[in-house]
Amino acid sequence: MSKDSVPAQKAIKAFRKAVYSPKTTIGAVRENFDALFGNPILPNNVDKEEITVGKIAADILTPEFAVGNFTVLYIHGGGFISGSRYAYRNFCASLAHESGCRLVLPEYPLAPEHPYPAALEDLYAVSVWLAGRTQQAGSVIFAGDGAGGNLALSLTHFLKSKNARLPAALVLFAPWADMACTTRKKDKKNPDPVFTPEILQTQALQYTFASNLTHPHISPLLGDFAGFPPLFIQCGSRDLLAEDCAKLAEKAEASGVNVTLDIRENLWHFFQAFDRATPEAGNAVTAAGKWIRALQKQAAEQ
Repeated sequence: MSKDSVPAQKAIKAFRKAVYSPKTTIGAVRENFDALFGNPILPNNVDKEEITVGKIAADILTPEFAVGNFTVLYIHGGGFISGSRYAYRNFCASLAHESGCRLVLPEYPLAPEHPYPAALEDLYAVSVWLAGRTQQAGSVIFAGDGAGGNLALSLTHFLKSKNARLPAALVLFAPWADMACTTRKKDKKNPDPVFTPEILQTQALQYTFASNLTHPHISPLLGDFAGFPPLFIQCGSRDLLAEDCAKLAEKAEASGVNVTLDIRENLWHFFQAFDRATPEAGNAVTAAGKWIRALQKQAAEQ
């Protein structure tokens, strides 16, 4: 394992302050999260429009050169207790630019004030609204990181249970797919510089009761993936959730799903957002965008 650069070390130290712990108030965690990831200046000439869908505020980010009819519904991370449109605009603008897609970024309700199923229900309403606005069937892509990746997967399970239209694909950055921790090896050394199993467990209990953690709308890894759309899963090898990502890819592939698993060596959770700390961040977002562009091209040809 190579030594982290000085900018990477500073980013990791700042990230630790933006993660829940019993010693830090949730208000402070949210402030630190926004301070770490927020940037008022969007890159790549991406246009921002602020809208309201029902009671949910959202951004529509449109790249300078939008291609095709695909729209990304991006569900931000933050352990269900933090994260915001402000914190994610910069990263989502980069993803919109690289993919050539319009991107919708909703401000869903956070725990513990709004525990499960509040976020899932409101995101379902946004997905229904978005499906009604798209120009062709299957032209919405769900995307998210960490807890947002969990919600993207859970929302797809929820839509499937209602026999509703599924997204064209899912693009997931280290999704927290197994909140019940059913597959994580107990005695394995933790390579993650930010997260520990204890942090995940305490965050999970801010979102819901322990008795709920094996439900597939909470731990989507435990659901049925038959009929799921293609998955793109990207994470760092040092991410505590890397093992979950591999299990997710394995289970989805066994159900006949087209899966791309992209593990980036020696990188940590949501490294993709740290473009000022590591050049690998931009390369990873470019790879995700390239995968989406290929999907759009395939859809256009069909």
